[in-house]
Amino acid sequence: MLDRMLTYEEFEPHVGTDFTVVHAGDTPIILNLLEATALKKFGGEDSRAPFGLLFQSSYQDVIPQQLFTLQHDAMGKLGIFLVPTAQNATGTQYYATFN
Repeated sequence: MLDRMLTYEEFEPHVGTDFTVVHAGDTPIILNLLEATALKKFGGEDSRAPFGLLFQSSYQDVIPQQLFTLQHDAMGKLGIFLVPTAQNATGTQYYATFN
């Protein structure tokens, strides 16, 4: 996994691509990155610009909020804290906030 702070600019080009949740279950959980949103910055010049990521899963069961390892073809393995935010006809949406 990465040992640096992730940025909005790293995720924005990957909107519409899939991330796989690395877990012990038999069924892979695929999350499609629906949105990468830059958020208002409140910190000083040296702080990271905050951003949010919205993912959609077709997996019908809700996975609890926690830190997950996500695998992406271009970005590699990433540790991201995901929070379930909504269920829809497609599955479940998850959100990650970076401050």
